[in-house]
Amino acid sequence: MASDLWNLILNIIAAFIYAGIVWLWKRRGARPIPAPSPSKSNVPFDTVDLDRRSKNLQTAEYAAYKFVFYFTTFAALYLSITTPPLFKALFANSEVFLNNARFVGEYLPAIPIGKSHLQFTFFLISALLYFPLLFVAETITSFVNPLVDSFKEVTERIWTAITMLVFLVFCIPVAATSVWLFYDKTYTASLVSVIFFIILPFVFSQAQAGRR
Repeated sequence: MASDLWNLILNIIAAFIYAGIVWLWKRRGARPIPAPSPSKSNVPFDTVDLDRRSKNLQTAEYAAYKFVFYFTTFAALYLSITTPPLFKALFANSEVFLNNARFVGEYLPAIPIGKSHLQFTFFLISALLYFPLLFVAETITSFVNPLVDSFKEVTERIWTAITMLVFLVFCIPVAATSVWLFYDKTYTASLVSVIFFIILPFVFSQAQAGRR
């Protein structure tokens, strides 16, 4: 059990590292905002210095916001794939092997789910799926954009938030597929289970708020 819990922690750490890699790759062409030169400005030095700090703060906030976007989306995809089999291994009385998966199990080796090199394989699968799903999410956002813009101006942050929401919706059928592969459930039942576990925290929080 301790090994399975450790693998869950490693999943989150791996998602954090991958988000950093994607963030750095996306920023490879970005140039830092040059600070204004006091000698060429007609405004007092204090005003120029304050403006420079304000721009640096905005740049840092934007970078942090984008990093959170990449981390959240990749972590959601990665955990959608790995969490169902890991939880089954965590609570099962015996080891759960990769070839226990339905339909595709006969083509897979008999490797225990908790093995580190298997988690690396799941990581690679998530990394390969990430950019196609992100591209589709951004494409859908471009179609939704005019509708949202008719009610509220679509800033870059709102665009990112919509893209994140669309991406997270895509993770639901991915998680349902992972549940379906490793549990004795129909796909519909797997999908309902995933949706139930998604809305459960919101129901619980609303119930707690109603008691206050």
